[in-house]
Amino acid sequence: MASIINSIAFKNFFNYYGDFEENYYELNNGVNIIVADNGAGKSKFFNAFLWLFDDIVLDSDDKLRKSIKDMYVKIISDKAKNETQLRQNVDCAIQIEYTFGDRVKYQIIKSFTLTKLNDNISDPQSWQLIINDTEVNKTELILPKFKPVYDEYEKRKIIDRLIMPAFRKYSFFQGEEVDNIIDFSEKASIEDAVQNLTEISKYKKLVELTNEFKSKAEKDLTSQNNANDEQFKRLQVAIDEKDRIQLQLDFENKKLLEWETSYSDAEKEKNHLDKNYANAERRKELDDKIRPLKKKLKDKVEEFEEFLDRINNRFFDGSFSWIAMGFEEEITKFRKLNENFINEHFQKKAIQNIEENPNNYFHFLPVNSPDAVSIQNMIENEHCYVCDRPVKKGKPEYDYLIKLLNRPGDTNKEKPFVLNDLNDFFGNLQINGQPFYSRINGVQKSVKATQEKEEELKKQIQRIKEQLKSLTDQRKDILIGGNSSENNPEDNILSSYQGAIRRMENARSKIDDVIKPKILKLKTEIGNIEIEIQSLNNLKDIPQGFKDNYAIAIDLANATYNAKERVYDNMVKLLEEHSNNHFQSLIKNNDLAGGILKFEKTPSGSINFNYLDSKNNTVYGSSEGFQRMKKFSVVMAIISANNTEYNYPLLADAPISAFGEGFTEGFFEATGKVFPQSIVLVKEIYKANDDLKINDLGRRLLNDSNVTTMYVNHVPIGAEQVDLFTTKTKLK
Repeated sequence: MASIINSIAFKNFFNYYGDFEENYYELNNGVNIIVADNGAGKSKFFNAFLWLFDDIVLDSDDKLRKSIKDMYVKIISDKAKNETQLRQNVDCAIQIEYTFGDRVKYQIIKSFTLTKLNDNISDPQSWQLIINDTEVNKTELILPKFKPVYDEYEKRKIIDRLIMPAFRKYSFFQGEEVDNIIDFSEKASIEDAVQNLTEISKYKKLVELTNEFKSKAEKDLTSQNNANDEQFKRLQVAIDEKDRIQLQLDFENKKLLEWETSYSDAEKEKNHLDKNYANAERRKELDDKIRPLKKKLKDKVEEFEEFLDRINNRFFDGSFSWIAMGFEEEITKFRKLNENFINEHFQKKAIQNIEENPNNYFHFLPVNSPDAVSIQNMIENEHCYVCDRPVKKGKPEYDYLIKLLNRPGDTNKEKPFVLNDLNDFFGNLQINGQPFYSRINGVQKSVKATQEKEEELKKQIQRIKEQLKSLTDQRKDILIGGNSSENNPEDNILSSYQGAIRRMENARSKIDDVIKPKILKLKTEIGNIEIEIQSLNNLKDIPQGFKDNYAIAIDLANATYNAKERVYDNMVKLLEEHSNNHFQSLIKNNDLAGGILKFEKTPSGSINFNYLDSKNNTVYGSSEGFQRMKKFSVVMAIISANNTEYNYPLLADAPISAFGEGFTEGFFEATGKVFPQSIVLVKEIYKANDDLKINDLGRRLLNDSNVTTMYVNHVPIGAEQVDLFTTKTKLK
């Protein structure tokens, strides 16, 4: 008879603000999916079952499971706490209803009540806590009303019947917990699985009993031989020899245990490192790419800083002349001022010359005229302002102006007609300004080129940073078990992994090639001596019952031991068969190449769990999602290998967080075939900008006949914590 959860409801439980009716989820046989983005109540939903089974919840702040008594202020809705008046009460509760078989239905309510003492709602001292008794109600399906169950033992039985504690770890877990459900490096882990699936414990007890029977029968038989000294001596010699060999056998068994322990320790290290080794080579490959990128980034940043330092020089470098930026009109103004000055200057000088040299009154061009600025204007405008005629480029008169501009200065000294004619002043201005004003037209182009160079350097730096981030993110994604490269360098992981394998091979060689053959030889010798003891017993008139009892005890001891080993080996073989069936179902929508999962019993009694490709080569370096998929196939194998139908639901929070889309689709299909009911909380198929809030895979699952119920959780966008509450949309 299967346990099927019919509904779950919340009252002011975390984000589930309000009464049961407002937070009611109806559930069915088959696959039930609760889709929720981060913070929309996915893990809180799972916490209800943690509270139900163990009176604990997961504290999302530090990822630790804590008692309800330590978490009550965090558990109850902040919105409900904020709306509660001083000295008033507020309740927090969960309500779960499930049917057992086809006749009985149960309702379980767990709750506590808080009384508000002051307005600091996040302070535990602000609240008085009362944990209420668990309510358990029962009804026949044909009856409309529940009747309360009062007996505490009966209440516990009803809660445990939902998922029996022995099977809870196989169908009640969060995220990466699936990695720890079966630890093949621990013999006890696989034995625990076999224990849950078989009656192997009874075989162990039989082995112990038959060995006791064998020892007692041998003592009884020995005592019957004491009457005949000669025969007793021969018998005693045989028994002494058997004891001597038994001591050797015990010694070898002790050595076997030591080597098995050595093998087991190496195997544990190897299996522990498997989680890292699977990706160590990939991390090393990424590190080899990251190192030169870091150097390239450092060099590029230094180049950028040098480039910024050089920008200051461009203000005063004649090749760039940024200091002249904005002075374009000043050149024209200067030329006009200079022209006015020259005109006035030469007018005054001409008047003086006329007065001093009337014969030269018509001297038109003084020695130092036209000045450089006037000549430059005439050259640029291709016009002579002295004779008022065009001077076209390429003509002799144009070349003459060029020569005139470049003529050497006149060394003749004239009598100054003023104390300072400013020739030197204006000349120095022209000479010093020439490298700048002649390049003013190129300043904007120079600035633009510099800006483009700056932007290009920034883009190059950003591209390198993005490449580095992508590589480092990839490296973080493939870290398993919280190990960092600083504590576990890849070279150390690879070296330790190979060292563990070498120790395993050495131990296995000792066990298989030396100790076990010696033990087999000693057991054979003991067997031969036991035959001799039986024959000696036949030489004397001993009651046949003692002889038969001894012979039967030996046969029983051997038979029960072989039966126990056979049951164990057969179950491991059955688990391997079922695991492969489930694994193929899980990967059928993925691009992964085909292969098989291989279980191999080790000398320590644990199981080597490997994935082999089509050529029987062990596959390494698989992703975290792939590793989890292998483990989950074994979990489903434990369930499907059970001799009876599995009767409990799967309750899983984020079990597919490391899966790709192909694995995810296979997961939902496979669980529907193994579990009578599954309730899976996921965010991987959530899509915020979709009208249904699910992605394409979510839509395919919505149309899948195995999926019987699908909800999408919502929270108000941008809401403060005290206003936060979860609502839902039922899509199916």
